[in-house]
Amino acid sequence: MEAIWRIRVEDFPAFIVVDDKGGDFFDEVSTPVNLD
Repeated sequence: MEAIWRIRVEDFPAFIVVDDKGGDFFDEVSTPVNLD
């Protein structure tokens, strides 16, 4: 199960997505990929 948290930072609304084990969803999807 995943959880989505909404936090408010001045002039920068953001969403944080973590799984039920505390893993960062964006950590995997934001890693650069070599397409060669």
